[in-house]
Amino acid sequence: MSEAVKFVIINKLWMICHEEKKENFAGFRRNGRWEKTEQIISIDADALCIPSMNRSREEAAGQNGCGNSAMRKKRCGCTRMQRNHQKQMEMRRRRKRGEIILCVLLVVILAGAFGAAKLYASLKLWEGKAEKSDFVASADVSSEAKDQLLNIALLGTDGDGFRSDVNMVASLNLTTKEVHLISVPRDTRVVMTDDMIAYLEKNGRTVPQANGVYGQCKLTEVHAYAGEGNRSTFSVAMLENILGIDIDYYVKVDLDAFKDIVDAVGGVEFDVQERLYYSDPAQGLYIDLYPGPQLLDGEKAEMLVRFREGYAQKDLKRIEVQQEFLKAFISQVCSSDKIMSNLDSYIKIFMEKVESDMPVATALKYAGYVKEIDPASITTDTIPGEGGAYFDMDEEGTKELVDYRIYGKEPPADTTVYGTETDGLADEETINQTNG
Repeated sequence: MSEAVKFVIINKLWMICHEEKKENFAGFRRNGRWEKTEQIISIDADALCIPSMNRSREEAAGQNGCGNSAMRKKRCGCTRMQRNHQKQMEMRRRRKRGEIILCVLLVVILAGAFGAAKLYASLKLWEGKAEKSDFVASADVSSEAKDQLLNIALLGTDGDGFRSDVNMVASLNLTTKEVHLISVPRDTRVVMTDDMIAYLEKNGRTVPQANGVYGQCKLTEVHAYAGEGNRSTFSVAMLENILGIDIDYYVKVDLDAFKDIVDAVGGVEFDVQERLYYSDPAQGLYIDLYPGPQLLDGEKAEMLVRFREGYAQKDLKRIEVQQEFLKAFISQVCSSDKIMSNLDSYIKIFMEKVESDMPVATALKYAGYVKEIDPASITTDTIPGEGGAYFDMDEEGTKELVDYRIYGKEPPADTTVYGTETDGLADEETINQTNG
């Protein structure tokens, strides 16, 4: 074999094996000794199991008169070297496999950590939006069947978040899985409690007064007078006072959040009962809906729940429509296919758009009840009373309604009384100017 051919073979074997032969090859180049070349060829040929090269050396050795014992000795030496080399190769392969597995695990861990970090940030965003009010109302409400009930105040604010246009309580019986919705009209005449008045005075805020009664205003205005950081807390405390129940948590949405939530569930199928048209450029409010069954997206759903001027019963009729829409919404959301197909959207919208003081762990705890709720069994009521400039609640009738719906006591003769037109809200500018 010529020197050039030997050089090519050595180079190829080195490139294929990528083992520690570079040092040997470098030694050949430094020393210029072909013995080192033969050793490399011999080791590589045995390690790579190239019998043709081994046989050629054995035949060459026989032709040169080498004895069988010498050849066996040489072959035994080569075999030991071959085994050692193979062990080294196997160890390197195992190390490489271990490195690959380690890299994969590292990627999985990093991906999980990134997802957990995003989830943690979302959860903190949810919990961070809740009011951190230092106002504490006196505990003079009923705690009857407390362990069986979950009472949540549902608040809907106007465009600037100043007033609470929707004031509703959803009561879930954890034993029967029944849900009862009780609405309180926005124009309900209320008188702030002594605790509320004292808190406002202490913090230099205006205490409302109407008809010579200190602390009197409309329910929707309580949210405004309370001021930033106390709005939801005051509204919840007033609902507790009106209904005589303990409210566990509140959930509040504004108009933008409402539209986004409806769009997130793919719209809501709803039967609009009559032609709804109203235009108020000053508020940026434009309502235009035709009667009949239809799929309402977020924008059209907002038109539906805000319309009231064309109703003979004004706000009371609007409350009825809002309740019916909420039932349709719950019915659609509670369907298992909707939950699974829109789960990501639900979580994203609720985390970003909804304000609540319910801890995430508690929300997850009660999430399992959703699939057990029968939307057809949901009841909707409005507290009884008479309307005018104010809606004056029937206190006895309201107690009977709460006892019947929430506590399962004997039903009242009439659970819903619709009033007449309500007006006369204190405007935002007036309240702001009064509060300095």
